[in-house]
Amino acid sequence: MGGLFLLMALSGRTIESVRFGDLEVTMAAELRKQAAEQADSGLTEQAQATLNVLKQLNPASRQDPEVRAVELTIFDNRVRDAVEAARSEGEQVEHHPDAGLGEPLAVLVARPGEVRIGVFAAYSLDGSGHIDATASDRFVRRAREADCAAYLFVNGQLHQEDLERLADGIQRDGGQPVGIETWASTAQPAPLRPALDRLLARVRGAQDDRTTIPRQ
Repeated sequence: MGGLFLLMALSGRTIESVRFGDLEVTMAAELRKQAAEQADSGLTEQAQATLNVLKQLNPASRQDPEVRAVELTIFDNRVRDAVEAARSEGEQVEHHPDAGLGEPLAVLVARPGEVRIGVFAAYSLDGSGHIDATASDRFVRRAREADCAAYLFVNGQLHQEDLERLADGIQRDGGQPVGIETWASTAQPAPLRPALDRLLARVRGAQDDRTTIPRQ
């Protein structure tokens, strides 16, 4: 019964009747739906709290593709928030909520010169930490065609070899410089301004420095 009251408090809905044998299943489905709605609305911390309750109630939900999709939305939200927090006076941030493969999630437009820095949230859709070669090639082609002077990958999960393949592909043959910012976890985002400033220095000065990807 305590779990039922918790579900009602989190969801804001009244459940008039439920069989006790179905209580856990009903709660898990309701919590998953609630977390997705919160994440889609930009209520990142509420969505994370709801997912935490869901995982405690049903540890098997950690492998649920729908839960994984909510986690990725939460990560996207945190990256967008970090770009906004990194914006200096006079700079602008363009958000691309419907960004496809190889398109930046957000673009910081820095001054002077209106330098455009595209920011990616780096992860694998299936939770493996890897992206296949075909998707990687498509990503690189699209990124090299975008209207940005440089790119920053905010890495929450991708393995080092996958990051190297993406970064090297974009920078190949004089392409745009790439920076990497690896977060310890999606719940502990690091400030992006230092990484953005390093990229701006490369765009405005010598661009022969190669991307150094931290060992994980």
